[in-house]
Parts: sequence; structure tokens; C-alpha cells
Amino acid sequence: MAQNEELDARKLMILKAIIDDYIESSEPVGSRTVAKKYDMGLSSATIRNEMADLEEMGYISSPHTSAGRVPSTKGYRTYVDKILEPASSDPALANEILSKLEDKMSEYGKLIKACAEIASQLTNYIAIGVTHGSAKNSVKALQLVPVDEQSALVVVVTDDNSVKSKLVSLNEKIEPDRLIEMSGIINRYFYGKPANSVTLMTLNRISEESGISRSLLLPFVDAIFDCIKECGKGQIYTEGTAQLLRHPEFDSIDKARDFIEMIQDEDMLEKIVNQSEDLGNGLTVSIGTENGNDGMSDYSVVSAKFEVDGTCIGTVSVVGPTRMDYKNVISSLEFMKKMLEKKSLEGKKLLTDGSDIGAEDIGDLN
Repeated sequence: MAQNEELDARKLMILKAIIDDYIESSEPVGSRTVAKKYDMGLSSATIRNEMADLEEMGYISSPHTSAGRVPSTKGYRTYVDKILEPASSDPALANEILSKLEDKMSEYGKLIKACAEIASQLTNYIAIGVTHGSAKNSVKALQLVPVDEQSALVVVVTDDNSVKSKLVSLNEKIEPDRLIEMSGIINRYFYGKPANSVTLMTLNRISEESGISRSLLLPFVDAIFDCIKECGKGQIYTEGTAQLLRHPEFDSIDKARDFIEMIQDEDMLEKIVNQSEDLGNGLTVSIGTENGNDGMSDYSVVSAKFEVDGTCIGTVSVVGPTRMDYKNVISSLEFMKKMLEKKSLEGKKLLTDGSDIGAEDIGDLN
């Protein structure tokens, strides 16, 4: 029998009560608690029988040290897919998020980092931002900035708005005006092109046009290549590590340390995100044993890929215990995702009155 056909309305109602209570208290939930706390019009005996069925079906389990029940991965999956209701709107908080992101819109890396910071603040869990590097990055702008007579700073901006710089030391003196002139010439040859398209012939042309020797040009060209290469690498931002202390699952220092070390493994994190189940709104959720890693069996990952003007700029993932507040996490990420998809990073200012975002797009992020 399919999962969504196994549970009738009463069992779904009881499962929701168990999970809601466990998320709030972190304590196993008994039938008497459900009967007293949630107005279902059912006796403790009826609830107890239904809970026994839920346990037999694999939606909840009994810890050895308690008569109460806790949700299983299967229970959480049903909760996320079938039970959670859309969050109510909160325009005031939408304005707050928009204002926090507004000054980060010029560079993708800063934007993803800011989204991770906000996600951690709103959810009280660790958030991880991963920018999507590209081996085909091209130059959007570059500048050679004089530092002293024999050194200059190479600053490169790529087409994904990543910015990198590198200090170049020279064996000979060069006048600032000459350096600025050379900067303009190099810009014309590099603009809009990936690094691998610039050949030895290109270097010869730059040398001929600028009148500067190849031996002087080469350190600058090498630095430009290095900057482009660095821009092409994805970056990871881990935010909210201190949030671990808020949750009883991490009372053990050893467990908290092991968890932090584990989520800093980029390869493992990407594997988890890629195998997660899409909720149909651009978000993915991987719960407990679904992660396919023994070390992640007690944790869940909710991820959102962020797009601007149809281009994926990175991913923000919220990681926490399986007992996480899924409604808050999902609505937080979903709102930021929808907001960014509606805005351009170039030439468009974010509206801070929320007027162009429908109330249905704004989750209750409290």
C-alpha cells in the first residue's frame, strides 16, 4: 500500500500532534499528553491504540527508557510531505530580510553568505551557503592599482560578480600613469573572455600595443589567471555554529564537535543535497536515514538552490536534528528563494515595502 494511503485522517492528526509536541519539547510523547494537550475528541485509550498502529507501521518508535513515542524518519517524511500547512504571511519580517540583503546584491558570494546568516538567525540551526563556481568564468572588469614603484594590485571581477585580487611584485619600476594605461589595454583584450581563451598571441598583441615588454606583462597576466581561477571555485560559508548550544541533542561536547567536523565536508554535503527529495517548490529535504550516511542518521538537511535571472548562484542548506522545526525552516528558505528569483543583481534595487511579493510568497518566519 502506498505511504499516503496507509494513514487515515485520525492517524495523520495524531502523528502531527506527536511530532509537533516532540519538536517543541524534545521529550518522548505519550497518549495521555496527546489527549490532554490536543483537543481531538478522542480518549487516551483510542489514541494509545492508534499510536500502537503508527508504531507498527513505522511512523513512530519507542525509546527503551520511556513509555512515550518519538517520530521515525518515515514519520517526519510524512509530516513534511503530507501534513505541513503553508505558513501565514509576515510582511514586516519580509521587509527586515530585504533590508539585510539589499547591500549584498553586488556579489554572489556575499549574497549567499548573507542568506546563510539570515537562515541561521531565523531558524536557530546551522546554515551552510555554497556558491556555485564555474570553470568558464569570464572577465567582467579588471584593474591594475598602483601600490608603490615596484608593486601593484590586480583586481578582477568575473561575470558572476565574484571579486578577487592579487598583489604583484615587479623587478623594475613602473609609473602609475603607465600602469593605468596598461590596465585599460589589458581590459579590452580580456573583457568577456574566459582565461583559457587568452593565448601567447594575445600577450604579444598587448605588448605591442602598450609598448611594455612581455617580461613586465607576464606577472600581471599570471595574476589575472590566478584571480579568475579563484573566482571559479565554489566557496562554503558555515553560519550559526553557536546555535548548536540551543538544542539538547548537542549537550555532549564530543557530539557537537563530531557534527561540526562532519558538515564541513563539502563532498558529503553535496551528496546529501543531491539525493534529497524535492518538495516541488525548489527546496529539497533529506531526513535522518535518507541521508545515506551513518553519521547523519540523527539529522535533517533542508536545502534551497538560489537563482537570479535564471542563473543558479548557489545553495543554502539548514542542518539540524531530525526534530527540527520544518515549517519554520522551509518557509524561511522558500521566502528568500522566491524573493531573489524576482530580483536582478544588476541595475535593480530591492523594494523594501514588499509590494511586488505576494502575501502567499511570504512565510511566517518567526
